[in-house]
Amino acid sequence: MTPVALVHPYWDFWASSVPGDFRADRERLLARAAAALGPGLDVVACELAGDESEARALVDRCQRADVVVVVSTMAVPPATTMALLDELPDLPVVVWALHEDPRLPVDFSHSDITTRGATVGAPMVVSALARAHRRYDVVMSDLAGAAAAREAVDCAAAAGTVRGATMLRIGTAMPGYTSVQATDDELAPLGIRSAVVSPEELAARVGDVTSAQASAVRAQLDEEFAFDDDVDLRAGDRIARVEVALDALVRETGARAGTLNCHVPALRFADDVGVCPCLALGRLTTRGVPWTCSGDVVTSVAMLTVQALGLPTLYHEVEAVDYERDEVVLANTGEHDLRLAPSRPVRLAPDAWYTGDPLVSPCAQFSIGASPASLVGFVPVDGMRWIVADGDFTGSQYPRTGTPNAGFRFASGHVTDAWPRWLAAGVVHHSAATNARVADRVVRMARHLGGDVVAV
Repeated sequence: MTPVALVHPYWDFWASSVPGDFRADRERLLARAAAALGPGLDVVACELAGDESEARALVDRCQRADVVVVVSTMAVPPATTMALLDELPDLPVVVWALHEDPRLPVDFSHSDITTRGATVGAPMVVSALARAHRRYDVVMSDLAGAAAAREAVDCAAAAGTVRGATMLRIGTAMPGYTSVQATDDELAPLGIRSAVVSPEELAARVGDVTSAQASAVRAQLDEEFAFDDDVDLRAGDRIARVEVALDALVRETGARAGTLNCHVPALRFADDVGVCPCLALGRLTTRGVPWTCSGDVVTSVAMLTVQALGLPTLYHEVEAVDYERDEVVLANTGEHDLRLAPSRPVRLAPDAWYTGDPLVSPCAQFSIGASPASLVGFVPVDGMRWIVADGDFTGSQYPRTGTPNAGFRFASGHVTDAWPRWLAAGVVHHSAATNARVADRVVRMARHLGGDVVAV
C-alpha cells in the first residue's frame, strides 16, 4: 500500500457565487477523487485547506505519505498550498487539475466558473512550485479519467523509492570498468548512499550461515527449479549459504538494490564460497531487491528504477544483432528475475560461463515470451540521465546462450537506426529489461528526481 495525502486548496472568497454549502461540495468531490484513484493506496490525509493555518495543520499527517496530491478544482491563493508544501520539501508532489464532469453544461454560468475552476487554480499552485524550484508533476482529468492521476501518483511514489535509497556495494568494480562506476558524490542529486561491504566480510558471513538456514533456502531452490542431472549439488548448497548472507546484509542495511563483483579470489575461490553467486542474486532480484554484477552501480540505478515501478527487471547485455529479423539478443552471465520466466519450475543447469571453476555454479535458464518490453539504462552525465527504449520481446528463444535470454525489437525503428541512438545516449554495455513499455513512466519519475530521459 502506497501512503498518499490528498489536499484540496479551498478559498471561501468564492462561496457566495455558488448555491448551497460550497465547502461541503468540495469535500464531497475530494472524497470521490480519492475513491477514483483506485485500490492499493493508503490515504493518510484527505482534507481541504481553507487558509495557510489549515494547511500547516496537515503537515504531521502528510509527513506519513510518500506522495502529496494537490487536488485543484478552483482558484485559491497559492500561499495556502505552499504553507503545507514548504514544510514537506522532500515529498514528491502531483498537482491534479480535476473536473467533476467531462462536459460543460449547456447553460455554463458565472457559478460554473468557480466550480470548474481547475484551469485557474492549478496554474496558481504550479507557478509557485516552479518559482520555489520545487519538482512536481501535473495531470488534468475529470473523475472518469482518474487513471491518469493514478499513474502520476504511482510514478511519483516510485521516484520516492529511488531518491534516498541505500545501495549495497560488495567489493569494487571489475578492473578497468570505469563506465559502470559512480561515486556517492555523483549520485548525490538522487540522494543515493552506499553501504560498502568487502568481499572478505561477505565470505566470513557465508561461513557463519547455519545448516538450518541453508537447508531452508535449499528447499526453496528444489521447489522453484528443475535441476539438470549434471548440476553439482554442492554448488547448490553453497549458493543457498550465499543467499542467506546477502539477504541478511540487505535487511541490516535497508538496501533497495545491490551490486557485487564476484570475480575476486576472496569469493570465487574461497573455501566457504567458491561459486558464482548469480543464482542468489537472481533470487533476491525476483523478491524485489535488484542486483547487478561486476560492481555495476549505474545499471543498479536503472534496475532500481524499473523495480520501483513494481516491474520485473532482467540485468543483461545486448549480445548480438539479427538484421533480417530486426532484433537483438539479450542475455547475461546468469542473473535472472523469475517474474519473467514463462513457466515454473525453471530449468537449472551448469552456468556455461564458469565451467572452468573448481566448482561449477548452477544457472537459471529460460527464454522470455513475447510481450511489450523496454530497455532501461542510466548514466550520471550532464546530471542524471535515464535512457529508455520501448519495444517488444519477440518471443525468440536462444537457449544455447546458457542463461536467461530474449529477443528484443526496438519500437522506434529498425535496429540499424535504433541501436546507434541507444548507444549515442551514453548507455553502458549493461541495462535492465522489463516486460512493459515504460518510457512515459520513467519520464514522470525523472521529473521528481531532477533528471532527464532520452527516449530511443
